[in-house]
Amino acid sequence: MRRCPARPPTVLTTLLLALLLGSACGQTPASDPATAPGSPTNPAVDTSALAVNHPTVWVCRPGTVDDDCAGGLDVTIVGPSGPTFALPFQPAANPPADCFYVYPTVSGVGLGNAPLKATDAEIAMVRAQAARFASVCRVFAPAYQQYTVVSRLQPDGPDDLSRAVAFADVQSAWNDYLLNDNQGRPVVLVGDDQGAEMLLRLLREEIEPDAGQRALLVSALLVGADVRVRAGALTGGDLTKIPACQRHDEFGCVVAYSAYQGDAPADAQFGLPSAPSRGVAATADLTDDPSDLRTLCTNPAALGGGEAELEPYLPTARLVGALLPGLSPENLPAADTGFVTYPEFLTAECRQAGGRAWLAVTPRPVPGGDLRSLPVIESPPSWGLHFAEFSLTLGDLVELAGRQTTAYLGAHQALAGGHG
Repeated sequence: MRRCPARPPTVLTTLLLALLLGSACGQTPASDPATAPGSPTNPAVDTSALAVNHPTVWVCRPGTVDDDCAGGLDVTIVGPSGPTFALPFQPAANPPADCFYVYPTVSGVGLGNAPLKATDAEIAMVRAQAARFASVCRVFAPAYQQYTVVSRLQPDGPDDLSRAVAFADVQSAWNDYLLNDNQGRPVVLVGDDQGAEMLLRLLREEIEPDAGQRALLVSALLVGADVRVRAGALTGGDLTKIPACQRHDEFGCVVAYSAYQGDAPADAQFGLPSAPSRGVAATADLTDDPSDLRTLCTNPAALGGGEAELEPYLPTARLVGALLPGLSPENLPAADTGFVTYPEFLTAECRQAGGRAWLAVTPRPVPGGDLRSLPVIESPPSWGLHFAEFSLTLGDLVELAGRQTTAYLGAHQALAGGHG
């Protein structure tokens, strides 16, 4: 009997590999099946109510002359003794899905909200986190008037007005995308930190209540946000219809986690339903009893649970310079490529203790000497791996987006054939 691997055996994953795995190892998705948007069983998006507040400033958008998500994305494979060889980045020629990405808190201007423009800091972050998704999807990354580092570090965090200004821009960009670019294509939402907060709010307020928009959702990959669900359930809390992902061939679901090396400290900033996180602050009007909630942890390398090897893609100083929060240039890997990856070095598993849930990342150096290490992060221990957790799981997130897209398309094609 042919046995299908839980994860592809290579470092460089592509949509083609996901398609092959999907055909050989596919299961019936747990999501409610639907046919293409606009069909009798899958309503089209009602665009009449979509408002675009101002022209969208795109950091990345397919087809633009100066697409900041293109170029410089090759990766150096680093073994225990150092670099071994480089692999070129291969964007998909005609990807079947889109990725809508919102970047984390990067603006250091001395205001409550950043100006609406793509500075070098925003471009560096989008290149470090979103650009490699182009191997499985078209990447759309809008700039937005995010609340700034100054606002974030206030004793009570960003005020409601700063959050509202940031969300209005993300909502407007999403509506712009639906009106002018989507054309019924499936979408993966991708966000980190503040970006994950904004997408969680978009899911709650716009996508989940709208059957047409919800039918487009492949998955929501929300890193560094405390998404809450009812204890013992896959929904409830922040979202009532969109469940936590449990399998790599499932779609219409959410992935969320915050990472620490080993155990989370007692004063950890993330992981508790009441923790001072963006996800909690953005969705205070819950229908569930807060005491009945837990924070979601879904390991992107092993959605079904347990420990699994991670596929990190760490940006180099060559790619981003000195522009990533929490990571100084001297702490970034050195290579002639935009990224380095450490195969067979990191594992991760979801853990729970004291009402807290987190993704525990553990280095597994080769006995006798291993030159690889986790990035040095300039933040308090209570923040854990917050400034690196997206990069430490980037390969797994890209692979997951491809496999979930395959499952989504397969289910829709099967139903379309049944209706034909």
